[in-house]
Amino acid sequence: MKIEEIKSILKLNGPRLAYQSLDGMNWKQITFNDIKTNIDYINSYLIKKDLVNKNVLSLSSNCIESYILESLLMDLGSKLSFASQNILLDVQFNMEFDIVIVDSLEEILDNHILKNVVKDKIVISIANFKKSKEISDLCISLQNIYKIGLLSRKDSKEREKELSINFIDKFSIIESNKLKFYSLNDMKNFMKRNEFHFNSINENEFSTSLYLKKDLFSKSLNLFFLKNKNKFTNNKSVKSLLININEIMPINLIIDSDSLREIIKLCYVNKVKFSELTGSKIKKIITYNMAAGENLEMLKNDKIDLVNLNN
Repeated sequence: MKIEEIKSILKLNGPRLAYQSLDGMNWKQITFNDIKTNIDYINSYLIKKDLVNKNVLSLSSNCIESYILESLLMDLGSKLSFASQNILLDVQFNMEFDIVIVDSLEEILDNHILKNVVKDKIVISIANFKKSKEISDLCISLQNIYKIGLLSRKDSKEREKELSINFIDKFSIIESNKLKFYSLNDMKNFMKRNEFHFNSINENEFSTSLYLKKDLFSKSLNLFFLKNKNKFTNNKSVKSLLININEIMPINLIIDSDSLREIIKLCYVNKVKFSELTGSKIKKIITYNMAAGENLEMLKNDKIDLVNLNN
């Protein structure tokens, strides 16, 4: 969705709680107004630094912060490609990029292959970090982008009038070791077919997502949440989900099929029910392209409704 359409959703809901994020040991509540303000800051920064019409690779997990950043880059004419780190390590990758988005710099510094991918590139980290000799001056955190964007809004508005933006309505995703192309219209049609699953979620219910795959659903997920006023959190690993789930106490779990399979396997290994491992509050699981014939008896025993979306 274009950024102006996202902003209209945010404006409509104003001070309403949108999502929660873990800030150190504490949960931080983010409103629709907060997201709208962050959009203004990011937009100012990107224009100030002339980060328009670029080639961008996103390796970040499917969190709301990366979704907003990616949408703004696309709105400013950048060509976006998405890949998970695991797949990126398995395929021959010959595409050139100007900007790489990551969850944190730690995962780059610990992997020599990823170090080569981001070498001499602008790297935007969703998580904050401390400067060190190992970290290039081309690396910046999203928090610093907010700060610089706040201070440069006036100058950016003047600069924006002079920009020549080559808007591209397509993006690419590496899925199953193949590069697949989608358009914004593809995403719009996908949302039309599946939106009722999110629209039916009660506004008082809390949802949480663990979606590590890169596919059409991953690029629609956070927009589903915002558009339907679903209060939510995002997770970046099975471990973080299981650690925090009793604090979040979600009714709805949105999860990729691989992560769901991993959690079910953990239940069998530890001889516990799904509800014992993930919290007894979960009543509905939404996933995408779950293969037929999967052993889902455990979910049925806990009376959890499974929704398996498809194209």
